[in-house]
Amino acid sequence: MFTLQFGQCGNQLGHALFSKISSDMECVNTSVPYNVNYQYSEDTFNKWFSGISKEGKRLARAVLVDTEDKVIKKICNDATIPWKYYTKNIICQSGGGCANNWAYGYMIKGQELKDQILNSVRHEIEKLDHFDGFLFLLSSSGGTGSGIGSLIAQLLREEYSTKPIVTTTVLPFSFGEVCTQNYNTLFTLAKLYNYSDMNILIENEQIHDICKNLLKKFATSLSDMNDIISEKLLAVFQPINYLKSSIATLVSQIASHPSYKFARIKSTPHIPTTYSMYEPIYNWNSYLQHLKETLRIPNLDSKLTDIELKLPSYSLSTTAHHAYACSVSNVLITRGTATDNDPIIANEFRDKRLYTDWNSADCFSHLHQERKFLNYDKFLALLTNNSQISYFLDTSLNKSWKSYTHAAYLHQYKRFGLEDDDFLQAFAILENVVKEYQELK
Repeated sequence: MFTLQFGQCGNQLGHALFSKISSDMECVNTSVPYNVNYQYSEDTFNKWFSGISKEGKRLARAVLVDTEDKVIKKICNDATIPWKYYTKNIICQSGGGCANNWAYGYMIKGQELKDQILNSVRHEIEKLDHFDGFLFLLSSSGGTGSGIGSLIAQLLREEYSTKPIVTTTVLPFSFGEVCTQNYNTLFTLAKLYNYSDMNILIENEQIHDICKNLLKKFATSLSDMNDIISEKLLAVFQPINYLKSSIATLVSQIASHPSYKFARIKSTPHIPTTYSMYEPIYNWNSYLQHLKETLRIPNLDSKLTDIELKLPSYSLSTTAHHAYACSVSNVLITRGTATDNDPIIANEFRDKRLYTDWNSADCFSHLHQERKFLNYDKFLALLTNNSQISYFLDTSLNKSWKSYTHAAYLHQYKRFGLEDDDFLQAFAILENVVKEYQELK
């Protein structure tokens, strides 16, 4: 796995991700024999790290890119963590950022930094006997992650045409982070649709609500949110076994059709640390039913129907008339010990009514790891590619189109080389994506 972190969001998320990886490796109560846990730790190290520093710290296999140095200085000066970044893989300018402008990041700053970024990537890959693929971490709202991240995805696709590129795109709050966020999101998603193999969408609003509703963090910080995002990503990408947990296998299962490359991660449980002693009262089937309910089609008031923001139920639902989103495919990853008295029975996810009728491949896969994950007795993640994805895309697209028809902020993009045709092409790509997802049946 080769991680590339772009901009403030991507670098803060990357720092949280590698810290969670280290925490998972260092868990004591894993519920598996020593040799099994040792192999898991070895597989984790080989997947995410490339060596040990002179100080005895793990060296993350990552490249950090930013056009401001404040965040990178902070995370690289964190002496409390048992890992670190290679200094030569930190690519940072102190020139004032990308002005929250995708065009400035893609057309100007990206062109300035691309050779340095690609050389760092090549140098790291040349040291590897086996290279699984790329994992991008970026936000679509600003300029560095969205613009430079889009350009590097395009260039790496050209250079490493057979290697999977998986992007994790953090989407902005609907009430607005920056005035140009809808344009930036438009161009980012359109570019990544063309050049990545799978794009995992993370909605800031959803993550914030998980922190507030489930973790009871009413003064939610970015650090709290990045912890949740990291748990979701690692629940999917941490080792299961060598073959089934590879990026290529996940991509082939989730994004097998070139028109459907977007995915989301539904996960459970997310609980306050002080509640962890009570967590085993839920059985596997309660969690499985809970995850299935997250696939329900929401009503008008999404807050009332967003099952992921609620605790699992002690008893299984008896309602058989829910309408579920149509899925292209789903991969369920379960982590923890299953017993004869508490088995994992995932047959409900094999129900053909959950899936589009044209997909003749196996639409559902279940992967299991007996070892505990981050001290959870049980942890489940559902990597899903389904019609729910169209909701955010359509909303963001409409906001972008409204701004465009009023010529709002267009001069900020055209001054760096974008033309009306670039806007219209991006609109056409995403409008087609939304149409494809809305018509899933």
